[in-house]
Amino acid sequence: MKRLKIFIICYFPTFISLIIILVLGSGCGSNSMEYCLESGECDLAVDVVNVSSEIPIDPNDPFWRDSSHIQSRSIELGPQMITNPRWPDPSTKSVKISGVQNESELALLLEWNDPTLENKIEVSATHTDQAALMFPIHQGEEVPSITMGSENEIVNIWQWRAIWETPLQEKIRNIDRNLGTALPANTRRSPVEDLTAAGFSTLTTQEEQDVLGRGTWEDKTWRVVFKRTLLSSDNADIQFKYPVVMAIAIWNGGNGERNGQKGLSNWILLRL
Repeated sequence: MKRLKIFIICYFPTFISLIIILVLGSGCGSNSMEYCLESGECDLAVDVVNVSSEIPIDPNDPFWRDSSHIQSRSIELGPQMITNPRWPDPSTKSVKISGVQNESELALLLEWNDPTLENKIEVSATHTDQAALMFPIHQGEEVPSITMGSENEIVNIWQWRAIWETPLQEKIRNIDRNLGTALPANTRRSPVEDLTAAGFSTLTTQEEQDVLGRGTWEDKTWRVVFKRTLLSSDNADIQFKYPVVMAIAIWNGGNGERNGQKGLSNWILLRL
């Protein structure tokens, strides 16, 4: 009996983690990535709507509330139990996603409830509200586990942080007051960072930062827009030629969440 207790204590968390990896990494819900991409059918799917107009980056623009082209899909977020620090009870349980594209750009809007605002450098430099989108670079192959890719399964990650919003907007206002003054080369141009990963502890900032974004917090709800051109010359970027799969992660700074402490979706088919 004593040996059984020791076995359970030592190996049960690992066993549970393996089960979660198998479930989350098996594809779009119960279907494989290949099946999802070839058939367009998936347990979790979001339709990207074609528009002819410019796509505003401001999530409060009336464009993003127009039901003629905004079709939101609610996505459940689960615990992160794959790697340490494990996070069995994330405070954000779901997120809504909407997608649009025109001839040259694609934009995604995330919306989720958050009772507190963590975007102050002096208060929450570590624990800030965050959201991230993850895309496997090699679409059409077996889906990688939701563990930031692997050596042979590189992922492109777009990460937004609330803490990057306030300083950026202040710098833009200062530039507006001094027309003709250019932003310094080392100034962050977007609250979204374009990243690449090939497994744990490999997160790397790309040289070319071509993902734009904007987030606003109102009525205890975050609304964040991510926008990029459909195609990119960077081999480390996802290319939006055909339907792709993606995953979503949300961190609530007010709940002390950072790194692996987050709410995590399953793989989602993005139908272009």
